[in-house]
Amino acid sequence: MFAVNEKKVIAVIVEGPSDEAALGSILKEYFSSEEIQFVVVHGDITTKDYTSTDNILSKINNLIESVKQKYGYKVEDFLKIIHIVDMDGAFCNDVIVEKDVEGVQYFLDRIETKYPDYLIRKHTQKAEILSKLYSSGKINGVSYRIYFNSCNLEHVLFNELKDFTEEYEDKY
Repeated sequence: MFAVNEKKVIAVIVEGPSDEAALGSILKEYFSSEEIQFVVVHGDITTKDYTSTDNILSKINNLIESVKQKYGYKVEDFLKIIHIVDMDGAFCNDVIVEKDVEGVQYFLDRIETKYPDYLIRKHTQKAEILSKLYSSGKINGVSYRIYFNSCNLEHVLFNELKDFTEEYEDKY
C-alpha cells in the first residue's frame, strides 16, 4: 500500500520504443503527480495470431502483471492503464485495393496491398478486439482506457501515411 506521499502508478501500453520515445516526456510531464510506467509490446498485440476477443483482456492483464512483478507493485498501486494503439485502417476494409506493392501502402482514400484477403482478416480481428477493449473499462479492477492514433503514430505526429515496420521503428 502506498504511503500518503507516494505516487500512484499509471501504466502506459504502447506498440514500440518509438511510441515511448515520442510520448514519454509529454505524458510524464502531464501526469507529473503520478508514476508513469511504459509497457512496450514490440508489435501490435491486437493482430498477433495468438490474440482473440476471448483472451485479449487476460493478455493486457499479463502485461500489467509483468510491471507489478518488475517493480513490486500491487494492484492497488495502479491509478489507471492507458493503452495507445495504431488504427492501421482496422475499420476500413472497404477501401483495400489489391496492388503489386511492398507491404501495405496507406493513402487518404485507399489502402494498397499485394494480399488483400490477409489484410482484411487481420483488420477484422483487430476491429473486434479494439471494440472489446474500448468497452471494457477495467482490467483486473484497474481503470482502463484505450486511445487511438489515426493510422499510426507517424501519421499523428508527422502527417506521414507509411507502413512503419517494427524494424524501422526500432531504428529511430
